[in-house]
Amino acid sequence: HEKNQGDLENKISELLETVGLSPSHRYIDRYPHEFSGGQRQRIVIARALALHPKFVVADEAVSSLDISIKAQILNLMKDLGKKMGTTYLFISHDLSVVRFFCDKVMVMYLGKIVESADVKELFTSPFHPYTKSLLSSSPVPNPRTTRSAERIVLSGEIPSSINLPKGCRFNTRCSLAHQKCLKEEPVLTKKGKNHMVACHLF
Repeated sequence: HEKNQGDLENKISELLETVGLSPSHRYIDRYPHEFSGGQRQRIVIARALALHPKFVVADEAVSSLDISIKAQILNLMKDLGKKMGTTYLFISHDLSVVRFFCDKVMVMYLGKIVESADVKELFTSPFHPYTKSLLSSSPVPNPRTTRSAERIVLSGEIPSSINLPKGCRFNTRCSLAHQKCLKEEPVLTKKGKNHMVACHLF
């Protein structure tokens, strides 16, 4: 039992060091309320990586953190992912975080994938009207920089997820919708090497 306990403590110390909580002896006996938000997030990452997973689902992993801590955690996750060969499914509403962290992006609307592409291509050459509206609403970090495209303001209400509209799920808010969009649900269609879009306009 003592040996197992010792092995466990060594493993915990190693994980704490891995996620930047060093020296580990300063943290190993603390209570949750004694950690900052960024430190707690590092511990969550340590727990997720304890079993050396090949695949990790990170749902809004940094949404509650301030910008400086957010950058630290994202860099930590990227570094650990490379070292351990871990793939992340990263779910986020923050497009700046998505652009920094992800290699490939899937845009969803009411539970359906409407567009999928490599991150650079999606941000520079979006097809779907919903993707375009999302990108146009993303804040411009530098106030001296003008937007590359006019902001698209969506009208209409988001439909209920238990009473979805016929045809394209985005048709109630899309200014470009036509009769086919109201009747027939579009399927993902290849528009480039790694670019797919579900839209009757393309």
